[in-house]
Amino acid sequence: MPTTRPLPVLRPERLRRSPRSFAWLDHRLRSGGILAQLTTDEIALYCFLALAADAQGLSCWRLDRIERELPLDVAALHRARDGLLRADLIAFRPWHAHCLDGMYQVLALPAPTPAPQRGVGPVALGNVLSGFGGVGR
Repeated sequence: MPTTRPLPVLRPERLRRSPRSFAWLDHRLRSGGILAQLTTDEIALYCFLALAADAQGLSCWRLDRIERELPLDVAALHRARDGLLRADLIAFRPWHAHCLDGMYQVLALPAPTPAPQRGVGPVALGNVLSGFGGVGR
């Protein structure tokens, strides 16, 4: 959680530094409530793909190789991949029709939708009343 003043470094000898090869997770996964909508398996696969991706989010991993890296079987990986596709967090293109393996892309998170502003400018009375269970229609 961000604070208004700097926190003291607890172990300066272990301060993280960005290595030449670097991966990241967008903080909006948490702050935007996306993580709360995912299963544990979907989170594990998403993290794996983010760590495996190049700067454009692209990677090529066979499911049997991912299965060796994560404590998930191929069926669980299929479900997790399908969930991430439905959530629009990754793209997947199989190498050919009916192939289980292919290319992944970790997608940029969608831009946050701005909250509707209240009390800005004139509003038609019918629009105001329609918010009260259809009165005024």
